[in-house]
Amino acid sequence: MSRAGCAVMVAVVTATAPVHADTPRSESRRETDEPQREMQQGDDMLRGELSASPLLATGLLPALAGGAAFATTFRWPSLSIAVEARMLTSLADTFEDGVLVHASLAMPTLDICGHRGVLSVCAVFDAGELQITSDPGVAIQARKAWISSIGLRAAGDWRFSDQLSLRGFVELHTNHSRPSLWVNGKEVWRVPPLSGVVGLGLALPVDAF
Repeated sequence: MSRAGCAVMVAVVTATAPVHADTPRSESRRETDEPQREMQQGDDMLRGELSASPLLATGLLPALAGGAAFATTFRWPSLSIAVEARMLTSLADTFEDGVLVHASLAMPTLDICGHRGVLSVCAVFDAGELQITSDPGVAIQARKAWISSIGLRAAGDWRFSDQLSLRGFVELHTNHSRPSLWVNGKEVWRVPPLSGVVGLGLALPVDAF
């Protein structure tokens, strides 16, 4: 066979040889797709979150109340469930029927939230015992001291780093158990039907540690 014939045969065999699936280009594409697939799977998984927020509240105590909330959250992409501990105290002592009154409130809270982007809407359930202190020797008490309420929260997040976000929220509550404050056998104040809470704090993913 002539050299020209051999050259033609080699060229035909080379042109018709199948391309193996594991070419360098296909391997690089597979390496690129795998991290993206793992990232998408990670976004669908449960993750934890810790948060702390200063609070302002009206309607829960005889005067404007201030305090703090600390929460542990179990978060999915579009749903979260959080357990909070809230502590509130009167920002100013009030005079009821000529008597100095100071009030405080500790409330465990359950939040169930739906999320869309940086916004969320939550149903909030809480309960707590109203604590009253006053001058010694004054007959003062809170009757039916337990407060229970159901509220609606609107919140927004602003993530300013990979591990930390700023969260602000506003809540409106309907109070179903409404304690009253009595001084010397006379009712001087009662928890109103509605109350409001405003908070602004920080949220930190647990895996940030």
